[in-house]
Amino acid sequence: MSQPTALSPATEAGSWDPARHSGAPLLVIGAGPKAIALAVKSSVLRAAGFDVPEVVAVERDCTAANWREGRGWTNGRQLLGTLPEKDLGFPYDCATWGDSQDPVTGEIARRMAGFSWAGHLLARGVYARWIDRGRPQPSHREWADYLEWAATRANLRSVTGEVRRAELADGGWKLTVVDGTARTAVHGCGLLVSGPGPSAGTVPADGTRVLDTAGFWKLAVEGLPDWAQTVVVIGAGETAGTIVRELAIGMDREVTVVAPRATLYSRGESPFENRYYSDPTGWTRLSEADRQEFIRRTDRAVFSQQVQSDLALTTKVSWEPGRVVGTRRADNDIAVEIAYGGQQRIRHADLVIDATGGDPLWFTRVLGPRAEAALRAGLGGSVTRERLERAIGTSLAVTGLPAPLHLPNLAALAQGPGFPNLSSLGLLSDRVLAAYVPHIRPEAGTADEARTGADLPDHTAVPAVNQGAAHR
Repeated sequence: MSQPTALSPATEAGSWDPARHSGAPLLVIGAGPKAIALAVKSSVLRAAGFDVPEVVAVERDCTAANWREGRGWTNGRQLLGTLPEKDLGFPYDCATWGDSQDPVTGEIARRMAGFSWAGHLLARGVYARWIDRGRPQPSHREWADYLEWAATRANLRSVTGEVRRAELADGGWKLTVVDGTARTAVHGCGLLVSGPGPSAGTVPADGTRVLDTAGFWKLAVEGLPDWAQTVVVIGAGETAGTIVRELAIGMDREVTVVAPRATLYSRGESPFENRYYSDPTGWTRLSEADRQEFIRRTDRAVFSQQVQSDLALTTKVSWEPGRVVGTRRADNDIAVEIAYGGQQRIRHADLVIDATGGDPLWFTRVLGPRAEAALRAGLGGSVTRERLERAIGTSLAVTGLPAPLHLPNLAALAQGPGFPNLSSLGLLSDRVLAAYVPHIRPEAGTADEARTGADLPDHTAVPAVNQGAAHR
């Protein structure tokens, strides 16, 4: 799509009316799993007679780019960290749209099943072969093929380019998109920011001896040089885990992981823990301290059990507790400065990789002045991660804005741990799209949701550039 998307008629300031979308689309920054899940659910709901907005993705590269090699997030051969059955429609609970016995609700579920991982394999004629092989985890490249297949079937519309400005305008959002020398204005009723964003970085990358996540994967595709025999990896989350596995097992290099905790913890994945990822019912009744502990234990600074199992096969990996506070060039290597327990020590390595993950607030750098002012007013102060995490309502949007700004990557604390990753894409799309249907409300039950009803001002969205591979 090269022409600006139509904007709904201008409205006076006031409460957000879900009927206002009036044909204007929901804009998503990034054509990754979240955008595709929304496009699939939107197409299914519109076919069933629901008046939900169409989805338009703004993407600077290609569909599912961050799941393919050469884009800076994987070499394509890494295995998916989530069960593939947790696909674009999972958990296939259509209760948001009506009673389970209603034929229309059953039709929604049936149509969604046509976009499933199994449906993709059936369309390719390889479903039986996958079952006979023991249902192996797909590679990132295979997952990208599935996402692209679903996006094509759902007729996901996209605008090519990078979002340079996201501004509130006429009761919705206006994105300024740049592709080379071309500038396009894209208008919509709401905005959803997807993807982890660019690496936040603990230490500055120099592109040769000190690399960020993208720099490593680009170099890995080209071939890691022979001189890089000893490597320090900063970070202990799933991004770091896949890099460590590739270095130690795929490349036979000596790896030291610097992590802020005592050891490299594994991610909790019992049926009891997984249930909150698939179905966050009861999540908001937990104390905030318990929710934070749950997220820390299951999804932050932990390696998946698959990565842990793979690393158990090698003696190439060691770890050190502490935080990297700096790096400097030594004679023929890099000196890594590590602080722990009030003391500092030096670790030497041929190569340093900062795998501490993306900056969840990166989108704020492209907000226009009206959007930034509205966000500050809605949060009651400066824009911080802590304030945003506590201000996410049931529709995964920031409460108190003039137009919806959906931030699923920051919704774990307030709404459930599965929304930032791939654990409940079907529920995510239900929560978001229900906000635009007058007689439908996303699953109620939180104090925030009470504020997202009749007295919620026009919701607005923020721009960003797709950066997204989420793992769980």
